[in-house]
Amino acid sequence: MDDDPVVQGILKAITQKRLKPGTKLGEDALAQVFATTRIHIRQVLAHLVSRHIVTHYPNRGAFIYRPSVQEARDIFAARRVLETATLSAVIDNLNDDARRRLRQHIARETGHDRNDRWASLALTAEFHVLIAELAGNSVLLDFAKELMLRTSLAIATFEEPGSPDCSPDAHPGIADLILAGDKAAALAAMNKHLDEIELRLQLGASAPDPDDIVAIFQDIGVVPVDRGIA
Repeated sequence: MDDDPVVQGILKAITQKRLKPGTKLGEDALAQVFATTRIHIRQVLAHLVSRHIVTHYPNRGAFIYRPSVQEARDIFAARRVLETATLSAVIDNLNDDARRRLRQHIARETGHDRNDRWASLALTAEFHVLIAELAGNSVLLDFAKELMLRTSLAIATFEEPGSPDCSPDAHPGIADLILAGDKAAALAAMNKHLDEIELRLQLGASAPDPDDIVAIFQDIGVVPVDRGIA
């Protein structure tokens, strides 16, 4: 069900940190946004609950999952392990196609308008997923995608509003070290990058109030799936 357009729309909003942890996902609002049925929305929410992206409370409804302080720390610990493995695999098996795709992505990041914060956040997340994809291990790629979503939830929960994103500055240097085949330096740079992201988090701080979900999905350009309302 991961290819479902409603699932993809919700995951996109989480990745761009537009849907904040604790936001209620009302069935009626989602059915309106995606022009689909409440039955379809319930199936989507059940799927996202199974992935620990949404939490369902009896008699209250479904909410975007809010990680605890310890879970946030665990997410970054897991990312250090996973990104060490994927980055090492990329360097060990670097080929012309991988070099081309890595250069193309960095060109997109560096050439992008940083004032477009939401698109920039999507691009910087894609960098880490691309490294996992180039590693050539489908299981690690699945883990990377899951961890990027959980990272987005942790950042949305604990990052101070208006905090600058350092990723566009760190990624070109990491890519250069990968392309140079300098594994030790690339690993050190990646770990420094993850440390900087984690240090931006105000662990233990309360999350800001959620935004209106209809406006969020309209803003990110969600296209209704056209299955009718019921």
